[in-house]
Amino acid sequence: MAMRPSKGRVRKDAKGSIERFGTAPVQGGILGQVVTSDVLVYCSMQRKINDHQVGPKRSVGHVGSTDAFVHFLTLSFFFARSLPSKKCLRAVVVNAALLELATEAAGCPTGAELEAIEAESGSDYKCTNKVYGQNPLSLISNIAVVTGLLSALFMPIIGVILDFTPHRRSVGMSFSAVFTLIQAAQIGIGPKTWFPMAILQSIAGFCFSGMIMTSLAYLPEICEKAGQRRHATYTARFTAKQFATQASFLVLVGGLSFAFGIADDSVQTARMSQALNVVLVSISFGVGWCVYTPSRPASRELPEGTRRLGTIAYGMGQNLRTAKSIYARYAKGLRWFLLAELFAQPSVGALTSVSVVYLSSEVGLTASDISVFFFVVLVGTIPGAKVALVVSRRTNPNTSWQLSMLCLFAAMVIGAFTVGDAPNKYLSLVWGFFVGGVLGWFYPTENLFFSCVLPKGQEAEISGFRVISSMVLSWLPPLLFSILVSNGIDAKYGLTVMASFVLIAAMMLKLGTGSWDEILEESGRSELVEDRCADQP
Repeated sequence: MAMRPSKGRVRKDAKGSIERFGTAPVQGGILGQVVTSDVLVYCSMQRKINDHQVGPKRSVGHVGSTDAFVHFLTLSFFFARSLPSKKCLRAVVVNAALLELATEAAGCPTGAELEAIEAESGSDYKCTNKVYGQNPLSLISNIAVVTGLLSALFMPIIGVILDFTPHRRSVGMSFSAVFTLIQAAQIGIGPKTWFPMAILQSIAGFCFSGMIMTSLAYLPEICEKAGQRRHATYTARFTAKQFATQASFLVLVGGLSFAFGIADDSVQTARMSQALNVVLVSISFGVGWCVYTPSRPASRELPEGTRRLGTIAYGMGQNLRTAKSIYARYAKGLRWFLLAELFAQPSVGALTSVSVVYLSSEVGLTASDISVFFFVVLVGTIPGAKVALVVSRRTNPNTSWQLSMLCLFAAMVIGAFTVGDAPNKYLSLVWGFFVGGVLGWFYPTENLFFSCVLPKGQEAEISGFRVISSMVLSWLPPLLFSILVSNGIDAKYGLTVMASFVLIAAMMLKLGTGSWDEILEESGRSELVEDRCADQP
């Protein structure tokens, strides 16, 4: 896409719609337009730091030229996030193997045996056996429950450590090291080790959340050194590489499984996947953290007289004060965005793990098939990003995000009740493409909405609070799914209940938020708004 010249400040038409905006050209095509909304947040965060509103400005130290430092820091951020994707797609292969092993351990038929039983009876076979006191179909969702509870309990504390101590790099390296060791251990997944591997899977999910939170802490400094225009270009470029890396990994796993004749063996495919994963993440984490990422000082100072041992208590108290302030002062937009985030993010985040259960038990996909399914989902996010751009401009980010959630709910429910009965299991790939398209609409619009409702002068504090709020209920959707399938209810109903959380979020926004002009005025962004907040054709 060609560069679009700036048109100056905001001008509104008779309806109050923002017609023109901006101060800088934007590059990077669709991805550039999707991710640049985040740049407003991160650059505003750094401006707050520079204005001494969250603490004194810190020197970045002498690390060579500014360009080199910016490039190194940006590389470290995306190296740390590239292979284990935002939704941890590498887990789908392991989850498929764990589900099959748990089913076999419970004495339930799988594979050809299950197909023969169902062909003879003419109906779906439901196994009621249990293993370790649980229905094998609930194993994957229980893993997600444990991960969600760990994140909800400890991420606020980790956020305080990242903000108020100089241990940002150490925290990131520690999470990455534990995560990599777990991947190595899971190469030994098998009939005798599947339950310990399931426990490790829960810990790996928690470590992944910690890595993401730590890497996000570097973004304001990247923006400070690069500037908004260059940061948008960097982000678009590396985001494209990130998605390409995820897709390439899934293609590699699927291709090798077919080449070695193990495509129908979920356990062997999982072992191969984990072996590849260990090699690749060891390189990417090693380069990202050890070569490109410098140690940084604390981004915020503790009040004078606060002892180091009181850091956690002060930080947790600050989170509580932030919540009260948001509830009292931002009733038109931000309050409802964060409440919607409480329900939307847990539901969408659980799709990767829970959908594996549905695809395996109801559709009959193998581990290799599931890899192909999620590759198609990734492909679907590309046109979805374009839909996000068009709809957000023709309406506004609030309306666009609501529509994306309604479409996601519809896609999940329709798929849940139709794909399992399809004459060919590979018709599920069509469903995967549509799900990917809606997710490609959901995520950038969510970030765009947040960048527009974020109050000026409180960017750093509320951005961290958003991360925490998205994890508070992350355990609830998979828990409800587990309860349903443990009581013999079809996975399609569990998937529907889980998807209903995004419907709740959409209804909150519809009934609670004010008009778009009121939201922008409340956040202090009604006069100068970024490109992605614009309502233009």
